[in-house]
Amino acid sequence: MKMIGINSVMFKVTKMQREIQTVRNTVVHCTKCKDLVKSRKQAVPGYGFADAKIFFVGLAPGRLGADSTGIPFTKDSSGKLFQQALSSSGICMEPNGIVQNDSELRAYVTNLVKCNPKNEKGNNRYPSKLEVENCRDFLKEEMGLIDFDVIVPLGRLSTEIILDRKCSSFTSMHNKPIKINDMCCIPFIHPSYIVRGAYPKNKYLEDFKDLVTWVRAAKN
Repeated sequence: MKMIGINSVMFKVTKMQREIQTVRNTVVHCTKCKDLVKSRKQAVPGYGFADAKIFFVGLAPGRLGADSTGIPFTKDSSGKLFQQALSSSGICMEPNGIVQNDSELRAYVTNLVKCNPKNEKGNNRYPSKLEVENCRDFLKEEMGLIDFDVIVPLGRLSTEIILDRKCSSFTSMHNKPIKINDMCCIPFIHPSYIVRGAYPKNKYLEDFKDLVTWVRAAKN
């Protein structure tokens, strides 16, 4: 009976992996936003574990980071800080690692908008409402496939989309659990905010450890 249970879980995870790959393929070939097709090096689908416990939602791929790597929150200053926060708190988003640490919490990381939005000077810009709307179905599909325990939107706009309401005082919401029907949301300040020096880095890293403690406690 125990073996049947293990096989059932493995089958479920494998099925989710196939379905996530289908979403990834659709994202990579998406041409809905003409400006983004011109500005991007590549579309950047979500990345991480099919059985993730934490579901992170950022804003958009950075021009010096994910736009080049194809993996959310990598290479640029925000990505490096995010990766440091994950590793120092015991969260893993790398499903292809040679060594898998079962004590780490598994994560899935994606963005509201899957392509890097650039302005006329070639710098990062805020995505438009239409660009966010064009990517909304991708996010819904990802959220429906990943059986996460908590969703962590990074930044104001991501939080507003997840909560479906305006957030007038976003910093006061940072690292505060919010119950939405059967889902738990814990908004977090975006790493770029810390990179700009608007919030202490050491405190931010500690906040990620608090997040892990909260998720583990909620599971028990």
